[in-house]
Amino acid sequence: MRCYIRESIYLLLDRTYSLKRHKEFRFTYRTGRQVGGGSFVLVTARNRKDKVQVGFSVSKKIGNSVKRNRAKRRLKACFSPLLPGVKPGYNLIFIARPGALTAPFLSMQSSMVSALKRAGVYKEAAPSEAGQS
Repeated sequence: MRCYIRESIYLLLDRTYSLKRHKEFRFTYRTGRQVGGGSFVLVTARNRKDKVQVGFSVSKKIGNSVKRNRAKRRLKACFSPLLPGVKPGYNLIFIARPGALTAPFLSMQSSMVSALKRAGVYKEAAPSEAGQS
């Protein structure tokens, strides 16, 4: 069961949705708008593509590599079910804060939704309802 959950997370967040190049991160940091969450900071910027690109950044202040990778995995796991609800055409960067290691999963996901809404990149209607009308 655990492998199934892990595979479904990475199927949603495959490499087509990720920010890969340093210049993409630099562009998003330079032109983007920051919104704070409890255990992360969200930076959003418009891109010229018709898809969402997401990056996750964790500094060495969080801890050693094991803690940094755990924080990244937790942020990805919280964001992956929200991906269909994000408006296309945006670069998103989630910057982890120390609370990303200890925050409860559901509270981190709800703060992620509220941060996406405050940034104006989250659709209010469910994606399945939008396709039916």
